[in-house]
Amino acid sequence: MNITPEPEEIVQAEEPYDPTRPINVAVCGPVQTREVPAAGYPGYKTESGVTATFGVKALALEPRRKYATITALTQDIWISSSQAGAQAGAGGAMRWPAVVPYVVQHMHEVWVCSVTGTTDVSVETVNWSE
Repeated sequence: MNITPEPEEIVQAEEPYDPTRPINVAVCGPVQTREVPAAGYPGYKTESGVTATFGVKALALEPRRKYATITALTQDIWISSSQAGAQAGAGGAMRWPAVVPYVVQHMHEVWVCSVTGTTDVSVETVNWSE
């Protein structure tokens, strides 16, 4: 067994690049994975008086977001990726029932509008560790 390969062997200089060529893989045993812990403390906020006519940004674009939980207190809400979508209701948003937590596991913006009347919307955010 050669434990000191030449630099050309390490970078495989003699092998032409071919993106369709399969790569041989050998599985030596079971693989254990662990979830990366969240960083620091979670963030909390409540948007008071969310109406049916004006979309409110519940979550900003955040590449480090692990997850966020959105909960409306008294009224169902429209959830969308844009203010216009939230304000459009069924034409551009998803209806989510009051008091049922909605878990977001992506980094994109989230906008909310009350379906009828006025409600408070609480948001908890947790980011990945760096």
